[in-house]
Amino acid sequence: MRRLVVGALLAGLVAGLAKAQPIAFEDLAGRSISLSAPASRIIALPIPAAPTLMALDRSPARLLGMHPIVRAIARESLLARIFPGIAQVETNFVMPGATAFMPNVEAIAATGPDLVLQRGERGADIIGPLINAGLTTALVIYGDEEISRRNIAMLGAAIGADARAEAIIGWRKAVAERLAPLRTPELRAKAPRILFLSRSAGRFVATGEESIMGYAISLAGGRNAADGLTGSKTASAEQMMIWDPDVILLNSAVPDLTPQTVLDDPILSGTRAAKDRRVYKIPTGAYRWEPPTQENPFLWLWLAALLHETGPAIDLRHELREGLRDLYGFAASENDLDQVLRLDVNGSSRAYSRFARP
Repeated sequence: MRRLVVGALLAGLVAGLAKAQPIAFEDLAGRSISLSAPASRIIALPIPAAPTLMALDRSPARLLGMHPIVRAIARESLLARIFPGIAQVETNFVMPGATAFMPNVEAIAATGPDLVLQRGERGADIIGPLINAGLTTALVIYGDEEISRRNIAMLGAAIGADARAEAIIGWRKAVAERLAPLRTPELRAKAPRILFLSRSAGRFVATGEESIMGYAISLAGGRNAADGLTGSKTASAEQMMIWDPDVILLNSAVPDLTPQTVLDDPILSGTRAAKDRRVYKIPTGAYRWEPPTQENPFLWLWLAALLHETGPAIDLRHELREGLRDLYGFAASENDLDQVLRLDVNGSSRAYSRFARP
């Protein structure tokens, strides 16, 4: 975390020197992007891109627009309190009804952005209209941890905050290295089996190994109970009983999906995780921890502390307090940390008292 603090100081110096300097970088699709100066009027259509930019810049000032989902998450998290100015960032730049990322090109062009960020893996239909309109467009692609680091580096380059991006990436690497003792072959053989669940249209959705959550589970010394599943797919209660996970993690984005939901389910209540009360809703800091964002190391540390009563010493409240300060310049109170950790919904789950305030 010291690198992140130093990086923040360096970033301020570098940003000041770079104000009038041309910017050149490659986006995640390998396309060359050139700007006459660090981007200062950005429309970020990929959902995690906006909070990542705010962390890199410690401000929403460069954002002209963002995906409407970001504002909805901000209201329920610390983000709106950390950056009250997020309320002034417009969210009317995606077309309703078609696809979550179809750009409203006319509205975007009217704002005069110097950079538009768009998803690069969702097909030409959502990219072509921006490029054809002459808008400078950089593509973000979401995937594994290496790609997550490249996204952070690209966004840092776009706003002249390379040193800050390097420090945040360095923090990710340092946390991953700290957790390496949890991934020895001996521990791997007896690692708890973990199922990450979401819910869509009233049905449970499980996430397999090749995913951001699959990486987090492995990094923290667990095994994905849905091993063999590709991506995220609807899973029947019967299938989940066959998997019979030791631990169930619940998606932070679904408000009514809580540990009690699982305990009350006539079938899922029979899983080992439910019987042992090892069902937890994933916390949310300034932003969600499951998507590829700057806050992923919080997820890794939380999960490692949750799964292993013995292992690397993790004072999670301290890690959160320091991390929120370094990422956003925000001094979190004890009440803030209780909110982040969802003590209200997770407090009755097994061993969660370890995250309570001293």
